[in-house]
Amino acid sequence: MPDALPPMSFERTVPRRYVHRQSVAEVFLTDCVSLAGPDQFVVAAQWPRLHGFYRARGGRYDTMLLAETLRQTAIYLGHTRYSVPLPNRFVMQHLQVQAVPGTLAVGAAAADVVVEVTVSEHVYRGGALSAFRVDLRFRLGGQDVGTATGHAAVFPPAAYSRARWGERGPRTVGAPWCPDPVPAGLVGHVDDAHVVLGPRCSENEWELRIDAAHPVLFDHPCDHIPGMLLLEALRQAAYARLGVSEAHLVSLGATFHRFAELDERATIRLDVVDDGALSIRGALVQGGVAVVRGTAALAPTAVSACAR
Repeated sequence: MPDALPPMSFERTVPRRYVHRQSVAEVFLTDCVSLAGPDQFVVAAQWPRLHGFYRARGGRYDTMLLAETLRQTAIYLGHTRYSVPLPNRFVMQHLQVQAVPGTLAVGAAAADVVVEVTVSEHVYRGGALSAFRVDLRFRLGGQDVGTATGHAAVFPPAAYSRARWGERGPRTVGAPWCPDPVPAGLVGHVDDAHVVLGPRCSENEWELRIDAAHPVLFDHPCDHIPGMLLLEALRQAAYARLGVSEAHLVSLGATFHRFAELDERATIRLDVVDDGALSIRGALVQGGVAVVRGTAALAPTAVSACAR
């Protein structure tokens, strides 16, 4: 990437259809410029100082905003730069996010974020993009604040239906599995509606709570558990198990092995807990199978003067 990046616009969001969002308020991308090098871009994004779900902790933006910006960037570039038709579906297979410790400070205005993006590992079928990798480098106020990597597959509608349901075709999806939540304060939230952990099964395992009415995690209808909910479950399990509900998320990684069903009981199980490093490794288990495996690492935050 060049040292001098082109000026970016933060005046308005990109069209919501290009990032698969229904609510304009949940669209973070505002601009995109192609660079001279092949498959290199600069994307502009704006993060609100106060977000109802991805809330700031210790005066710092939630690292999950990097993950959502990665998701939107991959979809946007697929549609606008690689000719992926709008009906096609994007399925994230692997994701890794890393914040630079001590950065992501919330300032006096919304964060105008500049993201350097490289697209690689393209796979084409019949001349159409079917898989790719994105690498992102985030800058805020000229400072590096984090990186992210994602691997995504792209499916036309018929191919998605086969991958999702098999040869028998779609089935009727029942009511989401939504047990009572654990206390919101245990997992770093102030509202029970944002809790994705249900009753505790053991010291290191909780039921997953799927509220399909959640305005952010279910911004639009979905026939499986959204990936961002599964990432949030890893984060909340780390908070609950390590007892640091106001900690800052430093890194998060996940590999998605299969679709997670909305109407089947699932649990988030931690396999490794390192209290000293404030880190966990775990899996989302459904039907006795690990649907997602992932890691999360936290860092303590100072208690604000108002909180004291």
